[in-house]
Amino acid sequence: MNPDIAFLHDTWDSVKPFVAKKERLHAAEAIVRAFDDNIDISSAENHINEFDTQLKAALVSHLDIGFDDEDDEDDNEYAEY
Repeated sequence: MNPDIAFLHDTWDSVKPFVAKKERLHAAEAIVRAFDDNIDISSAENHINEFDTQLKAALVSHLDIGFDDEDDEDDNEYAEY
């Protein structure tokens, strides 16, 4: 595993117990944004199944994992008319 991704995983595992369950997704999103601003987490997609539900959801949302860019192109094609 990339050391940056391992650091993200370890950071989340260290912080998660101190965050209320209702707020964990928001905390995970904040951590993912901070990591993305400061280190390379682009390879997180390769390890996505190694994360818990909250961090996985934050990564999928932030990195647009699983979203097809072709759909965006189709939308833009119709926008010209």
